[in-house]
Amino acid sequence: MSAINNSLESVAIVGIACEFAGDIHSANDLWHTLKHSQDVGSAIPRDRLDLESYCAHMFNKDNDGQFRQKLIRRGYFLSNNQWDMFEPSFFGLSDAEAGSIDPCHRLLMLKFVHLLDDAGYNMEKMHGSKTSVHIGQFSTDHALTSFRMEPEHRSRFHGPNSLLYNAAARLSYHFNLQGPNVSLDVACSSSLEAVHLAVQSLRTNEADMAICGGVNAAYSPETLLYGSMMGAMSPDGRSRSFSVDANGYAKGDGLGLLLLKRLSDAERDNDRIYCVLRDVFSNHDGNEDKNSFVVPSAAGQARLLNDIYKRADFDPRRIFYVEAHGTGTPIGDPIEANCLGQFFNRSFFDPPLLIGSVKSNLGHTEGAAGIAGLIKIAMCMHHRSIPPNMHFKSLNPNIEAQRYNFHVVQHSVPFPFGNDNESIAMAINSFGMGGNNVHAIVEEYQTNKILNNNRFENDDVHRNNMERKQYFIFIFSTKSRKSLNNQVAQFNQWLQKASITGMNSNYSFLQRISQQLLLKRTISHAHLAIFVFADIEQLQEQINAFLAEESLPGLSISMRPTISLAKICFVFSGQGPQWWAMGRQLYESEPVFTRWIQLIDAEMTKINNGEWRLLEELIGKKSEDESRINDTNIAQPALFAIQVGLAALLVSWNIYPSTIVSHSAGDQAGAFVAGRLTLQEAVRVVYHRSRLQNRNTRQGGRMLAVSMSEEEVQKKLLKGIEHLVCVAVVNSPRSVTLSGDEKIIDELQQTLSTFYPNVFKARLRIENAFHSYQMDRFDIEKEMLSSLKDIQGLPLKDPQQMFNPKCAKTNLYSSVTGSKLSDRIPVDAHYWWLNATSIQECYQSLNQQPLILPTLKRKENEQIPLRTNLAQLTISSHVWEHYFYTRNVLSMKENEQLLDDFPLCAFDLSSCCYESKDAVIKRLANRIPIHPLLGVRQLTGQTSATWKSLININLPQYASLKGYTIQGIIVFLAVPYRELATAACHQQQMINNRQLFLNKSDSPKHFCLRSMN
Repeated sequence: MSAINNSLESVAIVGIACEFAGDIHSANDLWHTLKHSQDVGSAIPRDRLDLESYCAHMFNKDNDGQFRQKLIRRGYFLSNNQWDMFEPSFFGLSDAEAGSIDPCHRLLMLKFVHLLDDAGYNMEKMHGSKTSVHIGQFSTDHALTSFRMEPEHRSRFHGPNSLLYNAAARLSYHFNLQGPNVSLDVACSSSLEAVHLAVQSLRTNEADMAICGGVNAAYSPETLLYGSMMGAMSPDGRSRSFSVDANGYAKGDGLGLLLLKRLSDAERDNDRIYCVLRDVFSNHDGNEDKNSFVVPSAAGQARLLNDIYKRADFDPRRIFYVEAHGTGTPIGDPIEANCLGQFFNRSFFDPPLLIGSVKSNLGHTEGAAGIAGLIKIAMCMHHRSIPPNMHFKSLNPNIEAQRYNFHVVQHSVPFPFGNDNESIAMAINSFGMGGNNVHAIVEEYQTNKILNNNRFENDDVHRNNMERKQYFIFIFSTKSRKSLNNQVAQFNQWLQKASITGMNSNYSFLQRISQQLLLKRTISHAHLAIFVFADIEQLQEQINAFLAEESLPGLSISMRPTISLAKICFVFSGQGPQWWAMGRQLYESEPVFTRWIQLIDAEMTKINNGEWRLLEELIGKKSEDESRINDTNIAQPALFAIQVGLAALLVSWNIYPSTIVSHSAGDQAGAFVAGRLTLQEAVRVVYHRSRLQNRNTRQGGRMLAVSMSEEEVQKKLLKGIEHLVCVAVVNSPRSVTLSGDEKIIDELQQTLSTFYPNVFKARLRIENAFHSYQMDRFDIEKEMLSSLKDIQGLPLKDPQQMFNPKCAKTNLYSSVTGSKLSDRIPVDAHYWWLNATSIQECYQSLNQQPLILPTLKRKENEQIPLRTNLAQLTISSHVWEHYFYTRNVLSMKENEQLLDDFPLCAFDLSSCCYESKDAVIKRLANRIPIHPLLGVRQLTGQTSATWKSLININLPQYASLKGYTIQGIIVFLAVPYRELATAACHQQQMINNRQLFLNKSDSPKHFCLRSMN
């Protein structure tokens, strides 16, 4: 938390999400529309509402025709699809409850996820946080629709879900945000007032982060009628801000959200900062100079400007541009513009004050208008230019622009190059019809900080060469397989676009994307797609395989385990799984792993007096033929080094074990990592144990793994030959390893093949009989006890001698005792002798249902399983932060803007709206008759029309449906289906002015519709 005194601390905008007309789904989309002056308005969709038909009965009273001329016919509308489609399961909702929620609130929930994506915050970071939520909304279309529903169609959800408090409450509830929560309605300034309250919550320390914004929707005819009757709306649906031909504002759908943090917190957390809110101030007009409740007040606006600049101690001459309220009304525009001119009062020797309004581009989004303007300013700051106003013919003659030296922006204006120490400053106005006024001062954030975890920037070229061999990891995580497919497909499209820049083969580019996906996206959802690859070509092959549902090395599609992974167990293996060149790829690419291999090699060389080099055996052997990796005296030290190196690598990524389990030759690594042995002691144990056991190599002993229980083996195989073969290792309740005389082992293998063909059996790649009577030969016991006699094996006290102090606190389980090893039991010379000879009880140490993830796999690039399993193992951002701390993540500098367009979370959307018959009759002005069987055509953006009908067969009008039953079940016959299809044809013809006819197919059970243009 920041310092206690935050009373006037600046606030940073660190995340933006929005949805506006014209397929604007992000701030980047909005900037493209503004920059190119695209008019994204349209006629009112016929399947949304029919205002003229709704008002037709009023035309006969309209003697002069003016009322009909004022009716709105055009605006800035989101598609029906955007209001209708939703993913209830993502938010833990049933379809019934989701269908009762205001479409504005559903869209807020979806866009909140995109807000987190844009800010680079995962859901875990927000969960339980002291985050305030402030949302402005005054469109009540959903409430009107719900109130028109027939009582029998209402559910228990409709009452609470029809009210405006849900705008903010839904976000806090579904994402467990525990700061202040306010839904507010102060008319058109609602969303900027929400920003004002959000800033206050941060400055008073009521919140550590704040979500603010607004939403607006228009799909009920009543609200558009009221606007038309007031004369405030433009009949031709264009907001001509400050223009001589302004005739009212255009109605607009829209949504905008911001994530705010105190500037000091945002800088501390290395957030991407769009711009800075220097101050936000709010007041009310009162009534001193107003002749009407809905008319703006010059006095109120002037007081607001004086108060904010005085409180912020901010020089008004620094303001370069004002994003005005600028609705495009003949009365409101001159009042606002002249008030701005009088306050800023630029002389003719100063650069002019620039003004404009986003309403000329998007229409007036009312409850979301202020946030739309603030997002525009944020993008102006981000791109360092101001886009032109649209629909501007010439200045309204009542605006005294020449007197006060201000200009309406009519073409793109780049930011000036001035004093490098002084940032560009802008301001924004927002006024509510009831008299609420809000003004904000916005400053450019000059320092463009790019996350750079360059830990090794002064290191040598060798390290840089190693990092160039590191594989990359991309993770996509969603709540359904369909949305996972959508997510990867969207990313693939973005990647193709990004590749044009020539950055696609650049190391820093791929590492930066990996960082974006792993640190700045939510990766904790159930469905996972994991890509581990060496270069862009391999990534593209994996993406193509994913989309084609094919398998490929490095591509993993899985479900995240539902079991808790809070407790991690490190399992250290004994001799057997070694292979030639094991660990070589990690040695060449992972500095932490390399360092530990080199340390162990140096200690081993001291002890064996240079007789052989561990590094030579692991790295130097050029072919499998010359390798000695399967020799006991080489295999065990190699496995020790590899496993310690892997443990060190995991620990460097902040993955610590709560439990350590090992068996046989793996016990030395387990004891070292658990803080029972120093490195020198552990290497001594490994060297002498492997050296002495090697005496028994090729002396007539072998080992055999069998998928039988210990009891079965004793009863069916070992009866009478226990002195020649014994159970050496109990791997699990249904798996043991036998050890003993080679000839008997061969015979047992043959017996199993003959009499128990379904039982798995496999010889170990070991020419020795470990953990058997054969270990008693060649004075092995005497020499081992003598060589290790000074090893105490009690918990180490000096952290400098430990592998890792945190690992030293873990629970160590012994395969010698089959239980947790007490601190009082030493791992001394006697213990290590028992470790080499006694039966190894492995399975008792493990949970009954563990998730077992290997770090390496034979015949597979070592970086693939390690990173794949790392992705499955953890959702913790702390792990990935440490992971990238061991990478050399460089900034992309001029190519960083590629991430502005980075794909947002993809959803598995389906139609969610439900309207009753009365609601649709009202919305479509009874233009489309309601068929008793077909029901109600839904407000949906799907390509195929959708009807919903609730039929109560106990009502008299549906009695005929009971006429045909089979075993008590009512069957819906072909005749009613034909009636449904005919009614659907009729309604579609009325909506689209197209003739449709019904074709009878070959089967009387099916019908198809064809469109006749």
